[in-house]
Amino acid sequence: MHSSLHALPVLQDNVIWIWVRGAEAVVIDPAVAPPVRAWLEKRQLSLAAVLQTHHHADHIGGLEELLLCSHYVLNKKPRLILTEAYRDILWEHSLRGGCEHAVSGTLGFCDLAEFVVPEQTATKPREMYEVEVEGLKLTLFRTVHIPTEGDNSGSKFWSTGLLIDGRVLFTADTRFDPSLFEQLPMDNIETIFHDCQLYEPGTVHAPYNDLKTLDEGLRSKMHLTHYGDTFGEFNPSADGFAGFARPWAVYQ
Repeated sequence: MHSSLHALPVLQDNVIWIWVRGAEAVVIDPAVAPPVRAWLEKRQLSLAAVLQTHHHADHIGGLEELLLCSHYVLNKKPRLILTEAYRDILWEHSLRGGCEHAVSGTLGFCDLAEFVVPEQTATKPREMYEVEVEGLKLTLFRTVHIPTEGDNSGSKFWSTGLLIDGRVLFTADTRFDPSLFEQLPMDNIETIFHDCQLYEPGTVHAPYNDLKTLDEGLRSKMHLTHYGDTFGEFNPSADGFAGFARPWAVYQ
């Protein structure tokens, strides 16, 4: 079945990713909810599920609005792809304050959403989870985004990357972590969307100059995401990358 990945711009340095297969869409990191709904409605697509890689504002900003609008206006529950461990973190630390209060009493997370729970398939060298949604095989893997420690399998801050159908790798936000490419099944990966910052040091993101040290074969598949306003000063093609990921682009 035909599949495509759509990049919707939110800020210069971030986008919402929407994976479309047939008439179903999986939204990755809904930073702003209303444009996502309008985009889907215009194309007569159904929201199959939402996947949240981590809960920084530039990735989660639209999730609360999506939950509340679905509950009070659409009278339906969106499906969220969440591990059991992250579900409690997401609710208690990000969503509960704005979502739980109702006219009569309080709401719980399960009142606002249905949950698609991935199965844990590995604990080391990093936690990995798998789930199938609308024919898409999704593999979630833990990443180190906040430098509290270096253990990829047990970072105190919850952040994950995503492997789609074993073919498309999306790192979301991560520090420079070459071990990632040794620990994931890379044989069938055709395209990589990798977090990138254009300045140093790389405290919470992967600096451009560090990514340049990766193997040529990896760089040739790599579209750089989350880059900043100085991107015009760089020439990723000359440095062996596939390029900067383009807002409003469709990758098929």
